[in-house]
Amino acid sequence: MPRKQKKYHYIYKTTNLVNGKYYIGMHSTDNLNDGYVGSGKRLWYSINKYGKKNFKFDIIEFLPDRSSLKEREKELVNEDLLKDSMCLNIKTGGYGGWYKFHNDAFKQKLKNDPKLKEKYIQIGKNISKIVDERGTRSLNNGWSGKKHKDSTIEKMKKIKKQKGNKNSQFGTCWITNGIENKKIKQSDAIPENWYKGRKTKLIGELNGSSKLKHSDIIEIKKLLKEKIPQKEIGNLFNVRKETISKINRRLIWKHL
Repeated sequence: MPRKQKKYHYIYKTTNLVNGKYYIGMHSTDNLNDGYVGSGKRLWYSINKYGKKNFKFDIIEFLPDRSSLKEREKELVNEDLLKDSMCLNIKTGGYGGWYKFHNDAFKQKLKNDPKLKEKYIQIGKNISKIVDERGTRSLNNGWSGKKHKDSTIEKMKKIKKQKGNKNSQFGTCWITNGIENKKIKQSDAIPENWYKGRKTKLIGELNGSSKLKHSDIIEIKKLLKEKIPQKEIGNLFNVRKETISKINRRLIWKHL
C-alpha cells in the first residue's frame, strides 16, 4: 500500500541561537503547526544541551511533492555543506531518517523475506501515526494549547508559599561529584572533587537497572587491554557483546 501523501512539503532550517550552529532538513506534513524541528542526532544532542527555547525554526522553501522535496534536500545538504563546522547535519540529504534502509542490499533482503518486510511496513505505519497525532521531535510540550480551570487557579492563589527561613530548604544547596548527589548547607565548604548542582541521571551502579558494578568495569577494561574478544568478555559478565563494545568506546561507564 503506497504511503499517504501529505499536504505540505518543505525544507527547513533549525538554528542554535547560542552558538549559531544549524541543521537543514526536509519535512512533509498536513499541519504546519505540528511543532516539528528536525530529527538529526547532533541536532538533538544540541537541543538537550542548550534547551529548546534557544533554537529557531524556519521554513526556507516549499516543494510540490515528496520526490521533489528529496531532490531539493540532496542539492542543499551536500558534501560541501557537511564540511562547514557550523553544520549539524551528519550525512547528505535526500534520504530522511531511514537512510540505512535505502541501500540495495537491504532492499533485496526485504524482497526475500516477506515477514521482515511486513515488520518494517508496520514500523513505518506506527511512526506515521505518532507524527499525525502529536508531531515528532516537537518543541511543544504536553501542556500546549491547554489552560487551568478557574477553580484550579483559585486553589493555586490560596496556597501559602513558605518563604525565607520558614522554607525547609532555606540555606541549603545541592552538590554532586558526577556520580551521586547530596544536599549541604550553603555555609559549608564544598568537598574536593564536588561542585554545585546535581546530576539528574544517575550513572554507574547507582542506576538501579545496571547489571554491572564499578569493580566489574575495572576488570572488563583490563580484559579489553589484553585483547580478549568482546563476546567472551560479555559471556563472563552475563551481558551482551554490544555492552562491552560501548564500554570500550567510552559511550557508557565513561566516568571510570
